[in-house]
Amino acid sequence: MKLEKFIQNGWQMKIYKENDRILEKTVVAIGMFDGVHLGHKALLNEMFLIAKKKKLLPVVYTFSNHPVKETKRKYLTLLSERLFLLKEFGISHVFIAELSREFMRMTPEEFFGREIISKVNASAVVVGENFRFGIGRRGTVETLKGLGKKSGVLIKPVPLISINGVTVSSSLIHSLIENGEVEKANTLLGYPFFVSGKVVKGKGIGRLLGFPTANVSYNNGYKVLPGRGVYVTFAEISGKVYESVTNVGLNPTFENANTVKIETHFLKVNEDLYGKEILLHFLKYIRPEKKFSSKEELIEKIKEDTEISRRYFKEHPLK
Repeated sequence: MKLEKFIQNGWQMKIYKENDRILEKTVVAIGMFDGVHLGHKALLNEMFLIAKKKKLLPVVYTFSNHPVKETKRKYLTLLSERLFLLKEFGISHVFIAELSREFMRMTPEEFFGREIISKVNASAVVVGENFRFGIGRRGTVETLKGLGKKSGVLIKPVPLISINGVTVSSSLIHSLIENGEVEKANTLLGYPFFVSGKVVKGKGIGRLLGFPTANVSYNNGYKVLPGRGVYVTFAEISGKVYESVTNVGLNPTFENANTVKIETHFLKVNEDLYGKEILLHFLKYIRPEKKFSSKEELIEKIKEDTEISRRYFKEHPLK
C-alpha cells in the first residue's frame, strides 16, 4: 500500500465537492464507506456491473464527516485513508459532501433532487438495503425507489453481507477494534486494520530494556485505536514491509501517560526509520496492557511477546 504517495498526488483520482457538477451520466454508490469493508465492496461491485452494462460513469458519493450529532464518533479510516482504499479498489471518481447542519435539514426529496440528480447526474443509484437519508433519516430505500421511479433513475439496493453468520458493518468493526479483537475485525474488513502516521522518537525506555521501540504519531482526535494491549503487527515504510510487535497503551510501568501511545518494536530492523511515514497493520492480539512490579518482569514479558510474534510470522510469512 502506498498511502504516502496517494496523499501527495492523488493518483489521478477525480474529487468533486459541493459546488461541482458532473456532466457525464453516472451510476452512483452512496454511503460513508468508513473502513471500505467487505459490505462496502459488495455495493461497489454492483455499481461497476451497472456502469458496464449501461455505459455509465461509476461515482462514489461519500461524506467528509459523520453527522453533526455524531461528531465525537471516531473513524475506522480517516478521509485520506478512505479515499486511498477506494482508489485501491478501482474507484476513480468521488463526490465528497459535508454533513453540515444545513445539509442535514434537507428533506429526502431535496437531497435526491439537489445532490443526486443535479450535482451527480445519476441515471442509477446503488445503496445498502438499510440506507436512510434526509432530515431525521426519514428517507428509506422505498422512498428512494419512489423518487427514482418518478425521475427515471434505476435504484439498486444491495443486501447486507454476512461473514460466518455475522453481518458486516462499520459500527461492529469499530467495536471489535476497540475491544482488541483485531482478527475478527480484519475478517470483516477484508484486510488488516491499520493506523497511519509518522515514526517518531519516544523516551528511549525500550532501548534501555534491550527492545528499542519507535513511537507512531497518529491523528489522536479522530482515529479509532485498538484496545490497550500488545499485538502482532507489521509496518509498511517507504515501500518496505517490517515484522513488528506493538504495544498500545499508557505505559503504566514507567510513566502512565495521559494519552494512548503506539510503540512498535521491529523484529529485524537496524536502520534508522525515524521521521518516515508508516502504515502499521494489526494482525493478532497477544495480551492486555499490564503494570509490572519490576523492570526484570517486564523484560521477560517482552521476550515472550516478541517470541509469539516471531512464531506468528514463521507460520504466516508476509508476502
